[in-house]
Amino acid sequence: MRRIFTRLIWLTFGALLVVVLLECILRLLPVSMGRHRTDQFERWPLQNLEPRLPYAYSISWAMLNAQRGVTNNYGHIAPFDYRKGSHPILVIGDSFIESLMNDYADTLQGQLSRKIDTLNPVYGLGVSGLSASDYLALSRLARDEFSPVAAVFLITDGDFSESLGARLGNYFLVPNGDELKLGYAPMKEKSAFKKIRESIGDIAIYRYFQANLQFSLDNVVKVFRHAPVSNVGSGRAVNDVRRQRQVADWLLAELPTGLRLVPECIVFLMDSDRYAIYKSELVSARKDSPEVRHHFIERAQKLGFKVSDLDPVFRQRYAQDRTKFDHWPIDRHWNRVGHGVGAEEAYRLLFTPGEQQSSCLTRKRAEE
Repeated sequence: MRRIFTRLIWLTFGALLVVVLLECILRLLPVSMGRHRTDQFERWPLQNLEPRLPYAYSISWAMLNAQRGVTNNYGHIAPFDYRKGSHPILVIGDSFIESLMNDYADTLQGQLSRKIDTLNPVYGLGVSGLSASDYLALSRLARDEFSPVAAVFLITDGDFSESLGARLGNYFLVPNGDELKLGYAPMKEKSAFKKIRESIGDIAIYRYFQANLQFSLDNVVKVFRHAPVSNVGSGRAVNDVRRQRQVADWLLAELPTGLRLVPECIVFLMDSDRYAIYKSELVSARKDSPEVRHHFIERAQKLGFKVSDLDPVFRQRYAQDRTKFDHWPIDRHWNRVGHGVGAEEAYRLLFTPGEQQSSCLTRKRAEE
């Protein structure tokens, strides 16, 4: 009995030693860790993550697309600080603009900044999980904080439909008859787990399983649970399209006031299903109705906004050189080439060909 007990002690000690060694090794590798959302909920998403926070990012078990950095003074992924009242050109979007998987110089905002020879900086305000409702809330905060001269929005699939769902810690739209009202689902009090993370830091082993391997109890349950077959009737589908269209019209109506900019100084870049461009059989189910996407483009152009439908742009470029615009096949987020296409389109729409300066910048200086 004593021999068995001794062996168990040594086995336990050996297991602990292996865990400690593995933790030390993983801490030297780019495990995706170190990003803490700000506690300043009233300023989110303008104040995104905790400021001055070192972080690492990678994807998959092989830790691909590895990046390291430090969040800036507003908790955004940028190698420089943002200054209040600096009259920037804003680039607003979700994780595509946050662009954790790319060097900052390769991002839309980084490439656009190099194209613009003015005193106005380019600020990327990209936060994972944002939708159209969040974009307006962010625009209002950025208007008062920075007094922007222009804004570029990347619209990705789900921006309209996801605005209609109340998600914890995000803004959402509440249908009120024929109108929409902006609401907010506040975060709960700081969890015990977050307190532990803030006091001792992230545990690399845990983050590797959670972030890189996407392992969670919910995912385990889904493996053993058979999802019910969807049987959505046409009435509900029409209602979804109507609500999504309502969100699109709401965004176009609210943004000029939200940013205090004329429509001509607001650019929309409309992303597409790029995998379907590479191979037609890879077409994915859309969260936002194609009808609503088409309506948004037509309505925005009619109201004077600058719009680029990137689908034909991507298709033409891919037909020419077969260059992919994302981290295919492991990640749909844009790569340097995709961000470059977005930067070229944003520059083209903001700046008149042959002119060195955008009329939006000139208008802003005249107002001052």
